[in-house]
Amino acid sequence: MSRTLTSLSIVAFLIAGTTAALAQQKPPARGIVNVTGQLYRAQNDNHYTVFLVTPEGIIMSDPINRDFARYLKNEFATRFKQPVRYVLYTHKDWDHASGGVVFADTATFVGHANMRSGVALPGGTPALPADAVKMDGNRNGLIERNEATGATAERFDLFDFNRDGILTANELIRGPVNDVHLPTVTFRDRHTVTLGGKRVIMVPLGTAHTNDSTALYFPDERTVFSADVMQIKRLPQSLAPSVGAYVNALRTIVSLDFDHAATGHALMGTKKDVAQSLQYLEDLSKGVAAGIGAGRSLPEIQKTLTLDAYKGFERWDTHRTVHIAQVYELLMGASRAGATPTN
Repeated sequence: MSRTLTSLSIVAFLIAGTTAALAQQKPPARGIVNVTGQLYRAQNDNHYTVFLVTPEGIIMSDPINRDFARYLKNEFATRFKQPVRYVLYTHKDWDHASGGVVFADTATFVGHANMRSGVALPGGTPALPADAVKMDGNRNGLIERNEATGATAERFDLFDFNRDGILTANELIRGPVNDVHLPTVTFRDRHTVTLGGKRVIMVPLGTAHTNDSTALYFPDERTVFSADVMQIKRLPQSLAPSVGAYVNALRTIVSLDFDHAATGHALMGTKKDVAQSLQYLEDLSKGVAAGIGAGRSLPEIQKTLTLDAYKGFERWDTHRTVHIAQVYELLMGASRAGATPTN
């Protein structure tokens, strides 16, 4: 290869690397759209929250992260001329609940009682999670900063509870929740927040996804907001802790009187869409149970239970078989224990 061609190849390589770096630094897609009345949905890439503007201030849900919270605070001040008076959490996960401190000067924070214990540092001396064992190069049962890789490295400071530059198993199990501003008001049963003549009802969803999962019901706006539990034409990431927990949660949501279904990810929809997601879970459960009853193995059920009615759902091609496996293990475990699952 000539020296000129070699030089051109090097230049092309450097340009490609620079382009990739710039793509990684691309700012998140952000925006605010009206749902109905004075209720709005705000976007940060594929994460969403909602907020309700009242004459006495703003009621908002998950702040998502600190940078996005700053963006929203500026939008509230310039577009709506109102401060945030309430932050209502849907659950404790870091990618929804982080950044609330931005509104701590004006807001009251409300979340399920399990949220506080959920972000506390667990006790005892647990072993490192399996994915962390692979990072533990010196086999000391700890993850130093220079050992961390992937998402653990990216969120190291959010994991590092005592800020000592070392992650223990307790900190890893707790999760990257250092920037979650704890609720100052908690509840276990339905809880109503009122402001400026408007109401938001916080509806516990049991243990689906997390044990503090909560839907926000805006009765006057005929809207429900739920992050992670409620999906529109999209299969759940996981059915933890059980498909029954998800069925019960969606039944709770469907029992509400609403038109608009606002989710924490991806598409918005209607009550009919939520009912369709519930039907998927029920069809999934019945199909797996029928397969077990017919003596089929898990691979056979995964092959034959295609659930084609939901083929247009996001993740159908990747998560359907995972969900079948989760339900199969649940039902087989209950069978081995001599019990019959209620869902």
